[in-house]
Amino acid sequence: MSERTLAPAPSNVYSFSRVKCFQQCPLRYRFRYLEGRKEAFRSIESFLGSTVHDVLEWLYARRSDGNDPDQAAVLEEFARRWSDGRDRTIAVIRVKDNDHEYLRLGREMLTRFFNETFTRDLSRTISLEQRLSMRLSDTVLFTGFADRVGRTDKGRLFVIDYKTSRSEGDDSEFSEGLQAPLYAACVLDHHEDDEALAGYHYLRHGTTKWQPVNRERARQLVQKFLHLVEEVEAADEFPARPGVLCSWCGFNAICPSAEVPESLSGGLRRAEEMGRSLF
Repeated sequence: MSERTLAPAPSNVYSFSRVKCFQQCPLRYRFRYLEGRKEAFRSIESFLGSTVHDVLEWLYARRSDGNDPDQAAVLEEFARRWSDGRDRTIAVIRVKDNDHEYLRLGREMLTRFFNETFTRDLSRTISLEQRLSMRLSDTVLFTGFADRVGRTDKGRLFVIDYKTSRSEGDDSEFSEGLQAPLYAACVLDHHEDDEALAGYHYLRHGTTKWQPVNRERARQLVQKFLHLVEEVEAADEFPARPGVLCSWCGFNAICPSAEVPESLSGGLRRAEEMGRSLF
């Protein structure tokens, strides 16, 4: 199989990110999920987020093993993972930015989390990066990965998702209103609790926002997501939806409708350097 292609996604398995991709740009959805094309680059923001997530998973796994790392060990682990994972496919989108700014930001987020959250956290971890799945209908399966599932010191079941985004979201937004709550619905499907908490921890701000999800709310979320899947499956055209997200799309060099301003052209330049261009 060519390095430029992946296996197309199974037609009946839907993740939150798959549906969100269709909502943002149907053409990107077609390239990625139907044709199995590989994106030419990955943004530095995405790399930062995944590296920080990996370190948080490592941190809580060590605690579960009875060995709490100190702050220096956390930052050392972050530096090691950053160095090992950074390669030429990762692009700095904002041309005036550089790697050092994102490395510094990662250190700041982890330092704040360690001192303000982790050291005070009395909750118990049930699972880390758990693959969740739920059958939504006879033909549709939902799947996703929960950053952390646990119980508070008072025994309440929770799911939490770590965010490295620039701004805090709220539950009126597509992502914040659906992703973690849907994960909580999946967790309820495997536990006897009547309610689970769905949370987002915004690492740049050191804040956490919670939403309670009871079984009736879980049922509503499943129906909402299933309706979104039905919209995807009913589509027979996949037009481009150009906008600010084009700069972060790994298909922007092969999309004739992409809108990429010079100030946000780091990914496009990287794609063209790697020979991923229409022109």
